Amino acid sequence: MDSALSSPSLNADSQVEKYVVCVNTFKVVLRLCKVGGLADEALMVLKKMPEFNIRPDTTAYNLVIRSLCEKGDMDMAKQLMGGDGFGIVEKAFELLAEMEKEGEGCRPNVITYTSVIQSFCEQGRAKDALSVLELMEVRGCAPNRVTASAWINGVCMNGQLQDVYKFIERIVGGGSVSMGDCYSSLVVCLIKIKKVEEAEKTFRMALSSGMKPDSLACSMMIREICSEKRVLDGFCLYEEVEKTGCLSSIDIDIYSILLAGLCQKSHSAEAARLARSMVEKRIPLRTPYVEKIVEHLKNFGGKELVAELVSMVR
Repeated sequence: MDSALSSPSLNADSQVEKYVVCVNTFKVVLRLCKVGGLADEALMVLKKMPEFNIRPDTTAYNLVIRSLCEKGDMDMAKQLMGGDGFGIVEKAFELLAEMEKEGEGCRPNVITYTSVIQSFCEQGRAKDALSVLELMEVRGCAPNRVTASAWINGVCMNGQLQDVYKFIERIVGGGSVSMGDCYSSLVVCLIKIKKVEEAEKTFRMALSSGMKPDSLACSMMIREICSEKRVLDGFCLYEEVEKTGCLSSIDIDIYSILLAGLCQKSHSAEAARLARSMVEKRIPLRTPYVEKIVEHLKNFGGKELVAELVSMVR
């Protein structure tokens, strides 16, 4: 690639056989490098751009920084850098500093900062990630929900839960991310790392504090409780969530999972209540659950209810 970019056929006007090489040309190459996991090659391409009188823009820098960050795991870093395993991320951080010097035309944006923050967190370097967040705030670039989620996810995955709650207080205090968004991300992360008890405690605390967890957090929490054979607890939590108005975009499968579980455990009153709610909301049963649900509902005389549910089956 290096020989191609330094070919004598490229003149001072950045032309190759009547075709003009522009910033978009380089960005195509950088995207291909990112897809191919060629972090060092992407960095080399970026460094070549000024030789063709082309100034990298924010998107070009972001592509390279994200490529470097995605290759920031220890084993790959050692292979590429022959160093202590931190080199790739340090290169990304150097590019961030380089962008800062470029001025108005090439400022780091929320994607740039978030990529570096995420990589540091994934390596267990929460303090370094926090320093990037501080730099981000000083530069007037407000962190968003993705930034918060990246930090929370990285810290949770590395078992540094004691740092999470302080971080949430800090980022919510800045006003750009809501408490509900942060706690939704935390619940999802805790479930992913199999800390279900703490996830449920956090979820219930969020509800009791008036927060509105997002649909992913609601769906995952109820699903996890049902998977532990605590279907009645799952249904009670569903009703609590319904009172907050958070069910509008919840995973439709959750209704069938809950209803099937209630039927299996012979919680007839709760099953009938949920079935009526599904009919009112026009939420269809999922095919794998139909037979068991229909059989149970018929047994306690809910023939009309069964007919309405079956009519909506997909």
